Amino acid sequence: MIDSSVAPDYPALDVLLNHVAGRHPAEERATVVALPATTIEMSRPARGDSGAQPGRLPLVHVMIPFDFRDSRPGEPAHRGTHGWINYDGGLDGIQLDLPPLDVTPTHGGLYPLNIRVKDPLWPERDLLDVNVSIEPNRPYSLWLDTRDRILPNDGSLYFTVAGAGEGLTADSLNGARVRLVFKSREAAAVEHVADRFEQVRDNLSFLVEERPQNRRLRLHDRYMRDLEDILRVDPDHEQARFHWAETNPGQPWPAFEQAEAPAGTPVWAFRQMEHMRLLRHFMEWWIDNRQSEYGDFGGGLSDDTDMTNQWPGAALMGLMPDKVTGSLNRMTDAIYRLGMVTDGLPTIRTDELHVYEEGQNSDAQSMYLNWGDPTVVDRLMTTARNYSRIIEPNAAGHTHFVSNYFSATDVVREGIWEWSKPHSYLILHAALLLGEYNGDPAMRSLVTTMSDHYLAHGIQDAEGNWSFPADINWRTDEARGSLEAGDIAPYQMFWAAWRWTGDDKYLAPLEARVRERGPGQLAILNANTLDALDRREDWGQALVEQANARGASGFPLYAAWEMTGDRSYLERLYGEEVQRASQRMFMMTEGHWWSDRVEVYSEFLQRVRLGGMALRRNQTFPGHTVSWRFGRDGDAENIAILMPGATPERFTVIAFNGSDREISAEMTGWNVTPGRWTVRSGADRNGDDAIDGRGQTRDVTLERSRSTSLAFAPGVTTIHEFSLAEASGEVVHDRPDLAIGPRTTRIENGALHVQVFNQGIRAAPAATVILEDASGREIARGRSEALAAADDLTPKSAEVVLGLPPGFVAEGHRVRLIPDGDAAEVTLLNNEVRL
Repeated sequence: MIDSSVAPDYPALDVLLNHVAGRHPAEERATVVALPATTIEMSRPARGDSGAQPGRLPLVHVMIPFDFRDSRPGEPAHRGTHGWINYDGGLDGIQLDLPPLDVTPTHGGLYPLNIRVKDPLWPERDLLDVNVSIEPNRPYSLWLDTRDRILPNDGSLYFTVAGAGEGLTADSLNGARVRLVFKSREAAAVEHVADRFEQVRDNLSFLVEERPQNRRLRLHDRYMRDLEDILRVDPDHEQARFHWAETNPGQPWPAFEQAEAPAGTPVWAFRQMEHMRLLRHFMEWWIDNRQSEYGDFGGGLSDDTDMTNQWPGAALMGLMPDKVTGSLNRMTDAIYRLGMVTDGLPTIRTDELHVYEEGQNSDAQSMYLNWGDPTVVDRLMTTARNYSRIIEPNAAGHTHFVSNYFSATDVVREGIWEWSKPHSYLILHAALLLGEYNGDPAMRSLVTTMSDHYLAHGIQDAEGNWSFPADINWRTDEARGSLEAGDIAPYQMFWAAWRWTGDDKYLAPLEARVRERGPGQLAILNANTLDALDRREDWGQALVEQANARGASGFPLYAAWEMTGDRSYLERLYGEEVQRASQRMFMMTEGHWWSDRVEVYSEFLQRVRLGGMALRRNQTFPGHTVSWRFGRDGDAENIAILMPGATPERFTVIAFNGSDREISAEMTGWNVTPGRWTVRSGADRNGDDAIDGRGQTRDVTLERSRSTSLAFAPGVTTIHEFSLAEASGEVVHDRPDLAIGPRTTRIENGALHVQVFNQGIRAAPAATVILEDASGREIARGRSEALAAADDLTPKSAEVVLGLPPGFVAEGHRVRLIPDGDAAEVTLLNNEVRL
């Protein structure tokens, strides 16, 4: 019963009283306490003021202590045992019996009340918020049907009653009866746990970037209270345990039972395929549930682009390539529709990291999956043409970034903004890809020049060891700091410079990093560095030792497999990845984290299945040897692939087909030497990584972006050994590249308009454009003129217009581009468009 003559001066109410005092002005602090109706032995402190004190606003706080036994120093002991500590039940709701209220009606004889029952764990949050209207001077009985709660042992219950007009005071509620209605603990736990988990999920989604650990930060404190409250009521709640492990990394994750591999399926293969299925589930969930028709994923496009760093590697492994590419293209087109990019640079002015995340990263991502697409290449070239606005030689003759804070129209060039930082080099992603695609001499020169001038700031100690700075001031040419563990972007530039020139001076920063932090630092590069640098004897052996140490995980396990061929390392590695992806999957999907925070790691899937990694966030220089496209959807998750020791001149594909039917694939070469290759193929039924018998041998032509067909028999391991028989001597990028694309082909006024581009650094011959139906029957053809070289970072183009027959339906037709004389091109992937 509410007794307004009793001051709410109970220790059990201190937290709530402090909350009211801190959140409400003095006029809104009228507080009463509801006491047990039975006679109990306890003191009842008298109120020192009147509940009807003038100037009070019509708001009353009603508090119900969770315990009455505590007393303050000097007070007599309280012996009342009323309360819900360890009570075997859960709150179902509150029955509030109001006495006749002498209040002034405000709405046609009625007086509206607002009643809010507060969450005992967090009084800023309401369990129930309801408006009712009463007639003055009439008693009412209200059933406040709250969400069920297992009340905490150290939290008092609290609700507010607010009125629309004058007359409502603390004394107005004197004599009101408050009855707490309980149900069984088991029944109440259902809503309690469900609500708390929703609160945990929503809170964590706002904490995942900075990940605070200090409970003085209120949002973090609320998250921890909610999570602890789930585990108090349901200690075995699986997702709560996972969330606890995620945000308390000092504790181990819950035990995980790996699924058993079917009979006849190698454990490494089974776990790799399981990891592929988890990766597919993650990506498909985001595309199907979060990507809008506009193209964004709801995290803000600049954060969405961080997430889609995962798209290229997955698609290149053969995982839903059309769906993933379509998803990425919709997002990149949305960025341009929204005006986030102006002349190849970000429209907004921001820092050196976020200028890259305003669409520079997604343009680069698109190139991996739309190799040579005219729209993508034009976007990359536009960025490249405008590098001169943010990169210049300084007075010392060194070429550096002029600013770490800029937009397309405003480059801040004074004071603290003139320092380049490690993240500054991310925006060179376009330069790296163009240098690979068509060997653009300006981009290759830019990368090597900037690398040279960065190396000029290195410092060599008395023992000959080098160290390199983190930041360089453009105006003064001063350098400061040192490259730290998370600073990986400059190494992508150095690796590209080494790849393009073969000059070992560009390896000095990598060697310094390995010397300081160990050979596990090779993980910052996408290529198979142990073989590329011939460092198996020292760095490789050190990584094997690391892999054999207790608690080893990640890159050393991958490297130990590369070194030894022992697949138990992969069993452990993929076991880790399956556990991590499985236990975090809810957080990565239905947890609705911010889009730049979600990831199902595919690094070791890529390294093993592609002979190197194509892309991971901020690791911008591609290192994959091949890519895959399978004959049927779902095949990628039913085949496990190994490519140990892949080099540009030799690699082996070892694949276990876990399905009951043959899997066909198109394997495309990337980091391969162009020429005639010999392929020896056969089954390996005894698991010795060698073809049983003589196998079958054939010759194929391989070069960057050129494919060959492979087949994998069901239920067995198939091996395809590739070795370069005769190099062609050609430089693939030193060619013309005629291109057509879906976004530069349109139907208008009964005609098909096809824009033909030359994107290579060599002049292109004339070409024929042919429109065909699904059967290959020619519908129309036209001619494109010869086109000059795109050696100035500007594609050259000509339009070809084809007349269309009446009633033409585009679907099922395709456009093909055939250069005169079948001239060799950079790629043939951009010579056909399906309408």
